[in-house]
Amino acid sequence: MTKNKPGIKNILIVLAMFCCLATPRVSVAAEDYFLKRPKAFTVQEAYEFFGYERTPFSREESTMPEFEARYLEHLFRASDMAMQARVNMMQHFFAGRNLNKERLKEYLQTVENIRQSFALNRAPTKELRDVQELFLFALEDQRDFFIKWSMAYGPEYIKLRKTYEDHELVQSSHFRLQRVYTQLMLLYPEESPYNHKAFYSHLNAMDFIINTSHATNYGTSR
Repeated sequence: MTKNKPGIKNILIVLAMFCCLATPRVSVAAEDYFLKRPKAFTVQEAYEFFGYERTPFSREESTMPEFEARYLEHLFRASDMAMQARVNMMQHFFAGRNLNKERLKEYLQTVENIRQSFALNRAPTKELRDVQELFLFALEDQRDFFIKWSMAYGPEYIKLRKTYEDHELVQSSHFRLQRVYTQLMLLYPEESPYNHKAFYSHLNAMDFIINTSHATNYGTSR
């Protein structure tokens, strides 16, 4: 494995950048869309719905060892699957209880498929195993939030719909994803600006507390 030890300056830059993930809630317009027109988004459509630029991780452009790049390619494919599943579930929860009950089982199976996929794509280093653990904990927080929401009734259900970003499980997932991003930036400071931007793009999109502002200059501003 490549042992890159960034200096204090680089660490401070990374910490400043991951703070950009603390972001505003989904717009009222988005909430209205969820309420009126639930549909199944593809991964690309889910990115486009939030007006967010999709930057896929590039193994070909990577400077890290090939086996680590292959692993991250899988991790980010999994994060996109989790993002797609989360956005589609949010639509059904905004639309109402009858619809979300029909979709919850499908969502839970998707989450389990993502979890099981890591048995066939094992983290090749201790550092990436730590990253994987955080990633899966973040995914499980999201899963547990939807389970909790599905069990809510009346005013409690409506309150969760309006204040979900303040829920402890949503916040926990958010901070775990921040830590995944920070650890990757510290592990791979020599990656290209494009792939640094991809780290941010994938993990920010997976987050409930999504940054709806573009990070177009994120990778090149350092």
